[in-house]
Amino acid sequence: MLELALDRRFKGFHLQTHLQIGDEIAALYGPSGSGKSLTLLAIAGLIRPTSGTIRINGRTVFDAKAGINLAPHQRRVGLVFQEYALFPHKTVSGNLSFGLARGVPTHEAASRVDEMLQLLRLQSFAQHYPHQISGGQRQRVALGRALIGHPEILLLDEPFSALDLAIRETLRQELLQMLADYKGTILLVTHNLQEAYLMASTIAIIDGGKILQMGTREEVLHQPRTRRVAEHTGAKNILRGVACRDPDGALDIVWRGHHLRADGPAPSAPGEVECCIRPEDVRLVWPERPGRRENLLRGRIVHELGRGLDFLLFVSLTDESDRGKYDLEIQVRSRLHHLMALHVGKEVWLSLPPDRLHLLQPDE
Repeated sequence: MLELALDRRFKGFHLQTHLQIGDEIAALYGPSGSGKSLTLLAIAGLIRPTSGTIRINGRTVFDAKAGINLAPHQRRVGLVFQEYALFPHKTVSGNLSFGLARGVPTHEAASRVDEMLQLLRLQSFAQHYPHQISGGQRQRVALGRALIGHPEILLLDEPFSALDLAIRETLRQELLQMLADYKGTILLVTHNLQEAYLMASTIAIIDGGKILQMGTREEVLHQPRTRRVAEHTGAKNILRGVACRDPDGALDIVWRGHHLRADGPAPSAPGEVECCIRPEDVRLVWPERPGRRENLLRGRIVHELGRGLDFLLFVSLTDESDRGKYDLEIQVRSRLHHLMALHVGKEVWLSLPPDRLHLLQPDE
């Protein structure tokens, strides 16, 4: 388990990170310059916070008030850097052995290196140097160097950013397989939301040095707490309306003259609110069978963007034909796009499912 509360001021930036992570894979997701890598460096002991605490499995490795600041090699933390940071003058075996604790007997070190080479499937590359192996193999060496010392915490700093897009998916699966038997906390830093979702069970959104929201990946994606979190997680349809109560006491949101219902906690008082819905959660409805769909709207496609497997549709709920002005963004599979014969200028019926229309709290 990792518990931390950090505070460190830099020139023009204030890092105030609070996290609590169990034995799982968690992702620290945010844009460049949000404080992700600084948080990892603080956990690893490579930068010192001004105040706060860091605990690993209940063991205090940093406490500003108590004057505790364990050296990096005493923290039992494995760190895989973004560019891997392999020693160019050392072989694969030499890089792996560097990850062992000081004082490990020679015969035990050799045995541990051999075991790691087998796990990484790099036995035939043991005497190769980093420039003689591929990017994916260098990643495996960096991971092996971090794991060989049996760390309690494993930190991964953008582990796929240096790789070609074509091999990322394969290496992501390889990494998950290699980590399947790891018993400890894994913190992945990434600015790729899909990567965070595919690898982690918990996602923490960070921006401006602060954690904006932390929860399961489904919670963070479909129940963003604030507008900033919604924008960071791709909930692009942010609707500003007025909340009131209908005669039955249910929450009613009036948006662009339409009455919408949203599930979930209601605002404490009627008034202006913001809610959001992800593009893939908006439902297109066949015009001849709208049925009893809730939050049913009619609009016109003013622009579309084909992306191979799917389309992004930009829909206006007015007679506006300007492609730059639209009210909702919808993601549909290419198959449905073909079946419904969708095209720019076509009128469409759509539904905003109440369980996917989520109210937002004001940004702090």
